[in-house]
Amino acid sequence: MGFVDFKEIPTAKGGQEGQDDWALFTREFFAALHIDVEEGPDRGPDSGRDLLITETRKGIFGSGRHKWLVSCKHYAHSSKAVPNGEEPDILGRVRKFQADGFIGFYSTIPSSELARTLKSCKSQINVIIYDPALIERNLLNNPDLNGVFERFFPQSYGEYKKASLVPHEISESAVGLFCNVCGKDLLIEREGRIGFAVEYTADGKKAHYVDIYWACIGKCDRTMEVAFEKRGFTTSWEGIEDLIIPLVFMQWVITFMNSLRSGFIVFSDEAYKKFIELTFAVAQLVVRETSDEEMERIQSLREMPQILGGLGEFGRF
Repeated sequence: MGFVDFKEIPTAKGGQEGQDDWALFTREFFAALHIDVEEGPDRGPDSGRDLLITETRKGIFGSGRHKWLVSCKHYAHSSKAVPNGEEPDILGRVRKFQADGFIGFYSTIPSSELARTLKSCKSQINVIIYDPALIERNLLNNPDLNGVFERFFPQSYGEYKKASLVPHEISESAVGLFCNVCGKDLLIEREGRIGFAVEYTADGKKAHYVDIYWACIGKCDRTMEVAFEKRGFTTSWEGIEDLIIPLVFMQWVITFMNSLRSGFIVFSDEAYKKFIELTFAVAQLVVRETSDEEMERIQSLREMPQILGGLGEFGRF
């Protein structure tokens, strides 16, 4: 099951509201890819074309314009394959409009009979089929199509953004958070340990944060932990898999702010520098909506007191 629910666009049959939306989506899809839309969509007899688009090609040895006849078929609501009868005389239609090729833009796959027809046409004209998988791949991976994706599939777009746990570029470019032992990017893995090397005063009233490290769970984390413990420091840790949950991240930041304000925490220059680096890096995975899976995790963390690493009362606002 993909991210894009093509049923968000109303059926093109029956004269209901939104019946033209699939053709409009097709037009906006190609326009966003910087392809010129010469004709369509429109109501009434179309003489065998929904859209005429022109692609400008540039190469080392020259450039040119390539005209495509586009046929839009929206069968997602019935889940039926596009039947062969929906695409009569493809070669004749392409020649009538003096096009160079045919594009089928379909919300379901072509029927086996139509697939054979399209294959036979390829010996004479260029044929491209945008089936649901190819359309979705473009919507998810091409930044030029973000606006089109959000406009025509608002629910699918929202769910995709929630589930999209890749670092957001909140600065000029994404910043990695690399394991201090093996070098693996923990933000891509979306799990790991953030370790704090702390030295407490004899009366326990101040915590001097000497250093901060980040490492993979297991051998790498243990290597860093042992190294600091040998130097006489107490270590504690936070899990990246929890810190990337927006509410948990805010609790973590505010807790540090409160401790700094009260004077309980004192950062060394090195630890403070790494704290800023860490906060910025993790924020790249936080500046988004909370996914359904993370909401379930929040519910379980709310049942744990803060002293044990849960949210406690903090999560109830």
